[in-house]
This record gives sequence, C-alpha cells and structure tokens, in this order.
Amino acid sequence: MKILIIGGTGPIGGHAALHLQSEGHDVVISSRNPPKPGTGLEKLDWLAGNYLEGSYREADLRGFDAIVFAAGSDLRHVPLDAEADTHFLWANGELVPAFAALAKNSGVSTFIHIGSFYPQVLPEKIESDAYVRSRYLADQGVCALSDDSFRAMSLNAPFVVGCPEGMKNDMFAAYIGYARNLYPQIKPFGPAGATNFISTNSLSEAISGALERGVGGTSYLLGDENLSFADYFKIFFDAVGNKVEVPSLDEEHPMLPDYAIIQGRGNIISYEPDPEQARLLGYRRHDIAATIADLVADLDRQLGTIEPVTLGPDAADIPDFHRLADIYARAVDSKDAKLLDSVITDDVIIEGPGFRLEGRKDVLGITDALGQYYLKTQHVVSQQLGEISGDSGIAETYCTANHILFPEKGKPDRVMTWNIRYQDRFEQKDGNWLFRRRSLIVDWMEVREVSLPLG
Repeated sequence: MKILIIGGTGPIGGHAALHLQSEGHDVVISSRNPPKPGTGLEKLDWLAGNYLEGSYREADLRGFDAIVFAAGSDLRHVPLDAEADTHFLWANGELVPAFAALAKNSGVSTFIHIGSFYPQVLPEKIESDAYVRSRYLADQGVCALSDDSFRAMSLNAPFVVGCPEGMKNDMFAAYIGYARNLYPQIKPFGPAGATNFISTNSLSEAISGALERGVGGTSYLLGDENLSFADYFKIFFDAVGNKVEVPSLDEEHPMLPDYAIIQGRGNIISYEPDPEQARLLGYRRHDIAATIADLVADLDRQLGTIEPVTLGPDAADIPDFHRLADIYARAVDSKDAKLLDSVITDDVIIEGPGFRLEGRKDVLGITDALGQYYLKTQHVVSQQLGEISGDSGIAETYCTANHILFPEKGKPDRVMTWNIRYQDRFEQKDGNWLFRRRSLIVDWMEVREVSLPLG
C-alpha cells in the first residue's frame, strides 16, 4: 500500500511511518520541514506541505492508497499572535475535514485521522471547551465523508508516550532529567488526577490495523493504561534507578501545568477501550513502562558519554582560552545571547548530564532556558590548563556554577551548586579562538540554603 503520512516528522507520525515501512508499505512522509538525520525518517521520501497554509493540491495526493493524518493542533502549535480557541476551531474543526475532503477528491481510498480521546471521555466539554470541540468537529467531519469509495475513520488517542528511536524530544528529555534530579527546584510529585496513556508502539499498531481492517465512519477510542499523574512520573524515576516516593499532590506541576490537564487537576479519566475494537485494531497493551525505559536508553545513546580531553605534560594556562571561558560565564549569567554568539562556532556542541545542544541556534537558547529554570546564576571560573595544535585547541576548565532556585512560599532561599570540569575544545577562525565543544563533567552537586539581599 502506498501511504502518505501528514505530520510524518513528528513523534506520532514519524513512529507510524517507520512501523508501516517495516511492514512492507511504500511510505512517504510530509511536513513543513524535512526530517532531521538520525531516526531513519531521512531515508524516506519527503513531501513539503502545510495543511494550515492550504499548500496541498489534488495532484500532490493523487496516487496514494491511504493517508494517515497526524498533524492536529494543540497548545504547542498556537502561534504567538493567535487566540487559542479561534486557532483550534479553525485548524482542527475546519481545516482537518477540509483536508480529508481534498484527499477524497484526489482518489485516495483510505483516510486515518489521529484524533483526541477528549470528545469521547469528556463529552460534556464539547460545548464548553474550544479545544475539545475542535477535536470533536475534526473527528465527526472526517467520519462523515466516509462512503463506499472513501474509507475514513478517526483513531482517538489519549496521552501518547514515545517517539522514534534517535528523535530528540524535549518533553521526554526534561522528564528524564527531572527523574535524575537535574531540576532539584522541582520536588518529586505528580499533580492530583489521572488519565489514560498509550505508547507510540501501540498507536502505530492500531494505525496498521485500521488500514487493514478498520471500518469507515468509525470513531475508535484507543487506550492502554490508566495511571495517576504521580504514577506516570514514578515510572520515569524508576526507569533511571531513582527509587524515591512520588506522591500525588494538589499542586500545579511545572512540567505538567494545569492548562495541559483538560479535565482539570484532581479529576480522573479512567476507562477501558472497547475489547472488540481493540482486537480488531490489534494493538499491544501495558506498554508504558517498557516505552519509558526505551526513551531513557535512547536518550543516553543520543547524549553518548563525555569524552575527556587528554592533556600532555606541557599543558599550560593559555590566556586566549581563559578569556573565552570568562566571556562564556558572563554571557550565560547576564543572559546575553549576543555575547555568547561571539565565542562559538556554527556547529558548536554544549553537552552535559541529561542534555546535548548542537548548533548555534540551540546553544544560544541557553540564555533563555537558564532564566526559565533559575532566578539567577553565577559561574565562577578558576584554574585552566590547555594545549594548542595548529588551529585546534583543548583545555580543562574548572568552574563553580551557582544557580539560585526560584523561591517557594514559606521556605528559605536555596542555591544549587555544580562543581564542573569543562572539557573544552576550541577552533581558530580568522585569527579568533572560538568554542567548538564544551562538555560538562559535574564532579558533585549540592543544594543549600542562602540569604539573598532584600529587593
């Protein structure tokens, strides 16, 4: 079967594309931007397109036996200058059925829409919540197009866990870092409430089953495991070997904020999918813990191991290198992206415990990220030894990095201190030395109370 995946470079569409290809299908992926290397998606044929801009034409879709639409809009996709409710109703409620109609007119025989479970598990919110209503309109609009010549259906998924191997996913990387105590300002807990979760493995298998056996005009409610949010986070802590208690608290969680819990914090969504539909679609169950373990292992592979620099007996203090370290410290502490930009190469890499940033754009984001996680920072550079070989250089730079945590009501101010040995690699361009790679070895970390000046 020749299949087009809309949203084929994302975690859901990308996983489905690779799964369907493994089953012998001829798969083409489509998205606004081409796939990044490292997942296998870059080996598939790619079609540039954006359904929000109406860029697809009948000629683009003609010749495909089936389309899997995995590009619906949620809060992550709302443009900064747009009103969220209006955007949802337009992007999901209007444009998704319109795209399905275009597929039908193009001669496509099967259309699989990846929708949301909310209209089926929270039907009372269809009228009161624009996002839920937009997902309902997308589901119903697609299914209404189904007839003898066009088999259209909706697979309505709960919270989806997972992504293709090798794909960088900031949300799951943050959850793993949280479980590894990289964000000590956030105590271990889950917000009160519960919902259903499904893995990308299960969802891809359901898509395959729907392509083969799905009934047109059907809204399938998918589901795997009912978990409290605390239990969900606990799986991440267990997967990294951090055996701490993760209680359920009636508090907003910075990594799962209230706006992302559509049913409202403290409320529970719990259900079992229809057993006949689950058998028809043929997807696995009880896969969340295994998928999270795979996410941890994959992130570790992506990050790799920190390769220490090897200094010879003639290593010395090199003023140019020490100056770069001083400028870097000032840039990140003052959140000065322009200053940071002046000391890095285009292909710079900054890496450390639980993170890896590649390229100028990602690295410059450090200045904003530190401001989101910490009240203020202070990097104190101390001794450094280095060596030069032609236009390349290496150094080991000692640094004490202090991070003032955001205050918690009724609690003393705290500082998180990392004692770092940067493994630095430099490159000389046009007579100027620049960072090509900074690898953080954190020898130890401590969190202690501090007294901040008033005001």
